[in-house]
Amino acid sequence: MKLVRFGPRGQERPGIVVADGVIKDCSQLVSDYDHAFFTAGGLDRLRAVADIRALPDAPAGVRLGAPVARPRNVFAIGLNYADHARETGAAIPAEPILFMKATTAVSGPHDPIRIPHGSTKTDWEVELGLVLGRDAHALESPAEARGVVAGFVLANDVSEREFQLDRGGQWSKGKSCPTFLPLGRGS
Repeated sequence: MKLVRFGPRGQERPGIVVADGVIKDCSQLVSDYDHAFFTAGGLDRLRAVADIRALPDAPAGVRLGAPVARPRNVFAIGLNYADHARETGAAIPAEPILFMKATTAVSGPHDPIRIPHGSTKTDWEVELGLVLGRDAHALESPAEARGVVAGFVLANDVSEREFQLDRGGQWSKGKSCPTFLPLGRGS
């Protein structure tokens, strides 16, 4: 099931992509794809809809927003690929490097990325994001962790490397600018 949100920024509506690529408007079924939707069994409710194809179509060519609305937190793992660590000259970390991106960095897959004033080293990396289907803390096993995953999302991790590395060594500073986390694949 491919969830999307469509419409003008700040006014997105929930939708679902059906087999032929048409977006169906789900706003009569759910208010949005947010924390309340996921933690209250919203995916199961959508799966139970008898004929999703009977829902109205979204307008053709409509803007796609981030497929998840107002995430509470965005956690990321740095240097999570050995090749990337090597290419940056960094040692492969013994423990995951965890950092946060501001939720204000979240944007739609085709929204313009606003380059911050003074940027000299804006960069990007494609990442695989996980959307959690319920709150989780101190899970006991990989199986339990897999059980909280509601789905996956393509993420474009945009960074301003000078802010991140050369001006204090603080990752969030270089990764949390507005629009620095486009989510979703678009079409």
